[in-house]
This record gives sequence, structure tokens and C-alpha cells, in this order.
Amino acid sequence: MPLPPALIKRPSSDPIRVSGFPPAAAVPVLGACFGEFLRRVVPSHTAYALARGVCDDVTAALQAELYPSGLAASTGSDYLVAGAVGKRTAVAPITEVDVLYLLPPKLTAQKAGDALKIVWAVLKSRFDGVTIAETGVLVPRGSVWVKVLPCREYDGAYLVPGKPSLTRATGWSITNPVAEAATLRLSDSLYGGRPRLLMTALKAWRAHAQVPIASFALELLAQEFYSGSPRPYELERALVDFWAWARIRTPCAVKPPGGQTAIDIGPAWHGKAKAAYWRATLADHHLKAGKVTEAAAEWRQVLGDAFPVPGN
Repeated sequence: MPLPPALIKRPSSDPIRVSGFPPAAAVPVLGACFGEFLRRVVPSHTAYALARGVCDDVTAALQAELYPSGLAASTGSDYLVAGAVGKRTAVAPITEVDVLYLLPPKLTAQKAGDALKIVWAVLKSRFDGVTIAETGVLVPRGSVWVKVLPCREYDGAYLVPGKPSLTRATGWSITNPVAEAATLRLSDSLYGGRPRLLMTALKAWRAHAQVPIASFALELLAQEFYSGSPRPYELERALVDFWAWARIRTPCAVKPPGGQTAIDIGPAWHGKAKAAYWRATLADHHLKAGKVTEAAAEWRQVLGDAFPVPGN
């Protein structure tokens, strides 16, 4: 089964739409601060295009070595930009791009570790600083890392390297980027674009506070959070509600859309979530007292320097 050519030619998801926030005014409004924050942390169309372009020479090197006779017409494409860049759920600045690379049938390895070594062997002779990790081969390209995940087709989805376990001794994990993108689009359309806004803020918080939880886990939790019942549009309210809900929901195992391998989400990040919850609660007290600047300062402590504070 070839990688879907439609996902190569166009983005697999619509970009985040920053709307519903009041414009900046002489009198500071917290909603305007959130709007400016999102405009700063949501990558532009150009940033996404550049991130995808960074992969070109990496995939070209793999194709030249692994498909020396060229791609067969039935193959379609040999790679797919996936992950946060593929779904357009990244946070600026973009520092890593995930690429699924379809191995030719003659090199289909039985163990994920062997597939990683094949890709690493090709790339290390062409690029400096290539390293092999447990789930991918990392290639430095300027300020961006290209993470190559060798893949095999499997029952309408793909096998990619994952962490070995008692039930997955070969190290392969099932992923379905098409189902993930479709589910995200549906969630966004049902709730007026709110899930993507929440994901963006949560990922900015994760990076700023060094929260020990995977970005993909936050994406899955955010979608489940909204599927329970629609939350208020105000992003600050959604964040507070999410941190309270997620500490009750986890630890748990969540299956990604179209996948069969559950993602284990532990409680190690609860302390960070609790601290963020109480800072946001303090910000709400400031706001009720008419102290918008103080409220914005608390949100900057939670979400990072990209969050504007009026007057600063």
C-alpha cells in the first residue's frame, strides 16, 4: 500500500484559525492578550512550508539509495510528513519534523531496530551529526531536526518503531496518520476550532514548564476532553477545566485514532498541571478585581514569554 499522495501534495489539516478574540485596545483586555499569544506561537504558512522543505534532501538521499531504479507507479510516494507539522499542530518555532519513510519490500525488516539501522546507515554517510534513537533516526538540518521513522504498511495503517514491550517484542507500533488527521478535523469542526487552540496553548505550556508528557498525549487528551461536552469558548476557562479534568483522567492508556497500540499516559506531569491550575485561578481572581495586567503576568508565568503583559 503506497503512502497517500493526497497528503503529500497538500497539508493533512487546516491551519489553526485564531479568531474570536477581541482586538488590542487602549484599555487592556485579557482576551486580546490570548489572541496575541496565539498569533505568536502558531506557526505561519511559510514556517510550515519551510519545515516540510527541510525534509527534501533527506528523503531524496533515502530514495536514491533504497529505490535505485526509481519509484514504481504503484508506490505513489515513499514518504509522508506526519506528526505536529503534518497535522499543523506545531508550536513556533518549529524544531522537529516527523517523516514516515516507506521501506521497499526487499528491505522490510522483521524488527524495528533493524529498520532503524538501515535508515541510519544510509543517512550517516550523507549528513553530519546523524543519530539513531529508540523510535527514529535524527538528522540535523540547521535549527530543525528531521526525525525519520522507517515504516511498513499494515492493514490500512503503518508500522513505525515504538518502544519494545512484552506484547510488542519486535518494537513495531501501529499508526494511522490519515485517521488522526481526519479525527482532528472532525473535532475542530464540531467545537468551532477550540480543540486546536487548546492544544496550542497546552504545547506552549509543556515547552515552557518542561512538563513530562508527550505532545501527542496532550493532543489525544484535548480531543477527549472536548468530546465529553462542549466547554466555554474562553481559552483561559478551557485550560483551567482541562488541567482539573486531566488529573482525574490520568493515568490511563489511550488509543490513537485508527491505531491499535495504546499510548500510556502516566501521572508524572500532575504536579506541573496542579501548579498551572492554581496560577490560572490566581489570575482569575486578579481579573475579577479588574487587575488585567496582574492577571496577564500570571498567565505569562504559565505559558511563557510569548504571552503579552500590557504595558511591558
